[in-house]
Amino acid sequence: AGKSCCLIDVSLSSMLAHGPSVFSSRGNKAARRAVSRCSGTSGTTKLAKPSRPGWAKSAGMSKPKLIAFDLDGTLWHPEMYQLDGGAPFRVDAKGNVFDSANERIDLIGASRAILTQLATDPQWKGTHVAYVSRTEYPEWAIPCLQAFKLAPNVTMFSMSEYREIYPGSKTTHFKQIHRASGVAYEDMLFFDNERWNCTDCAPLGITCIYTPRGMTEAAWNEGLAQFAKKRAS
Repeated sequence: AGKSCCLIDVSLSSMLAHGPSVFSSRGNKAARRAVSRCSGTSGTTKLAKPSRPGWAKSAGMSKPKLIAFDLDGTLWHPEMYQLDGGAPFRVDAKGNVFDSANERIDLIGASRAILTQLATDPQWKGTHVAYVSRTEYPEWAIPCLQAFKLAPNVTMFSMSEYREIYPGSKTTHFKQIHRASGVAYEDMLFFDNERWNCTDCAPLGITCIYTPRGMTEAAWNEGLAQFAKKRAS
């Protein structure tokens, strides 16, 4: 009671609604791929291309104590369940990541630039990074995080402090992060490409940003602005 919630839609196109029960069966990969094509992950919703954004000025803005990201469809594509090979992953001379079937996994939109900034820019020194994923393939997601290098001696895995990567409601994931970190929900900012995850988590007091095209500059800047606005109110 008394907790405000914030749910921001930064999409330029609509996304067909589907619920978490769609992905309840790990074995039916072909069916899940068909749903993915219909829902927009690889069809009607166009994922953002890799970019190097020009950051909004954040000097003086209230910053989150913890920023959490979904993985599949938010930071990278294809999603883990769409891979035929999975782990082990390999990294080529250019830093591209491939699964064991030689399928490349790409970071979406501004994901690399955002994560690199969080890992290297002193202004984010006091901010924790978390990954919150409902994937049924955590044994693939973890080594994939370890494969993506953001800076010398810094990977997506090493720059994060909390990793709740397993099936189930994301409210459970965040409650675990809250207990482990001591960070209040109102001091958290969360990005996810699935609307129902945002809808579930926003009542906790988390600022949730819906990003069906993945992490874009617009989503990032909107998230920071809405978090600061919410904390100032």
